[in-house]
Amino acid sequence: MRLRRLEPILRRALGGPCQVPRGATIVVAVSGGADSTALLLGLDALAHEFGYGLRAAHLHHGLRGDDADRDLAAVRALCERVGVPLHAARWDCRARMKRRGLSGQAGLRVLRRGFLAGIARRARAAAVATAHTADDQLETVLLRLARGTGLAGLGGMSARHGAWIRPLLLATRAEIEADLRSAGVAWREDRSNDDPRYSRSRVRRDVIPALLAAVGARGACGRAAVARAGLARRAAATSRDVRGAARLIGRIADRILMRDARIHNSEIRLETHRLASYARSIRRTVLRKSWQRLGGRVGLTSRHLDALESLLCARRGGGTIALPAGCAAERRGATLVLGRTRAIGARTPFTQQRTVPLWAPTEHR
Repeated sequence: MRLRRLEPILRRALGGPCQVPRGATIVVAVSGGADSTALLLGLDALAHEFGYGLRAAHLHHGLRGDDADRDLAAVRALCERVGVPLHAARWDCRARMKRRGLSGQAGLRVLRRGFLAGIARRARAAAVATAHTADDQLETVLLRLARGTGLAGLGGMSARHGAWIRPLLLATRAEIEADLRSAGVAWREDRSNDDPRYSRSRVRRDVIPALLAAVGARGACGRAAVARAGLARRAAATSRDVRGAARLIGRIADRILMRDARIHNSEIRLETHRLASYARSIRRTVLRKSWQRLGGRVGLTSRHLDALESLLCARRGGGTIALPAGCAAERRGATLVLGRTRAIGARTPFTQQRTVPLWAPTEHR
């Protein structure tokens, strides 16, 4: 059973960012939907070529009654058909989320990741494969753009994050469903994916069709599907380019920190004149990395970064702002200092920070 559209995409991923050692085990998350069904079949077809073993994993959430029971039965039948061992569990996810203070789709994702990580540990697997696609990438980027994000956020999901791999990230749902139909393989549809209570569902159902119509992709169902697949493919490719640019900027920021940053008594000191001369994306990456080196577990918001840049680029040194987790930043002449509030002596809440004049630096091209 071959998937002619998907196998080249999987082959490139397994030879690149999703590579695992020969002889290793990959745990495949299989829900029974089209994407995960295709992922399992495609990885099974290439397992001998790349020399890895497979195990499937399926979590019954205990939330969708008979539909969830049929999903589990379909996944079990699929695994028996291709000869892949299945690790399945039935959890009362509502009770588990309540105990842990979780809720909604985000809470279910936390539980699923925990379940898959546990299977991977017991199987001594090198990787956990999930069936995120180019369409998922498009939805992710649109949601992050709407909520506010920087360069890293616009890069969307990466093909690999530690042991977690997404080999289908450059494949569209249209390609996946076409391959499954050609192979005569059925899949399960999760009706909750179209539930308008969830923001991702609304983006999928309302926003993307409206966007395509706005740029002239309105038309017959078949034409609209082709246009949607094209948009997803372009979004996935662009996100990959953005992630590459973000990695390059990150390496530049690391070199700047090695050269210009000084750590003294749990403070990080940055030379303002040199740092202010760099492009905005580099400056903000240096500030984020400085914050991480300080041990900040709470991320800096765009408001924090804007305020830090105000201190950094001010013509005259001076001014203090409060940062999360009991930290602060202070401009001391030609130096920007990040550290604990007690050490710096800042007492002004972030929302009432001193306003400092902005200087527009010359940016490197």
